[in-house]
Amino acid sequence: MNIYKYLAVFLSIVVAVIFQPTFFAKLDLPGATPDLVLVIVACWAITKGPAVGIVAGFLAGFLIDVAPPGNHLMGIASIILALLGYVIGIIGGGQSRSMLRPLLVSSMAATSFFVFRTIWAIFAGNSISLEIFSLNFLTQGLYAAVLAIFVYPGITYLDRKLGPLSRSDELRMQ
Repeated sequence: MNIYKYLAVFLSIVVAVIFQPTFFAKLDLPGATPDLVLVIVACWAITKGPAVGIVAGFLAGFLIDVAPPGNHLMGIASIILALLGYVIGIIGGGQSRSMLRPLLVSSMAATSFFVFRTIWAIFAGNSISLEIFSLNFLTQGLYAAVLAIFVYPGITYLDRKLGPLSRSDELRMQ
């Protein structure tokens, strides 16, 4: 991966971490807040594989942990997103022209991330009603699938425009 792709991964995650609490949290949507950060991590992991997925997930989780309001235990989002990025890279990686795979993988990742965060919140002493949990569980996956419709083509466009993966891929393309 060249330096421009690393920069694209970094900047897309930073933009997502900024937009998440400032724009998406302010939308008056029923249920959960759309998770743009997770969708971007999932799309990079699908596009580039588990190595980029784990790095993007850890970076996104770290930025979520240090961004205000940091009212949770430091490192939890980093660990969960890094593991999800790795698993998404393994499950969702590979060549495919289908738009269905990013939608399904992003949806499953968003609901998994929501479940892990809810379990952690329960262990930390918070309580949640079954009605709120079920509504947020369903809407989290739906919102992630809708976001993936717009995010995945942008990520694949950036990947194609920023050049080949490495020198060996460049030689194979000639």
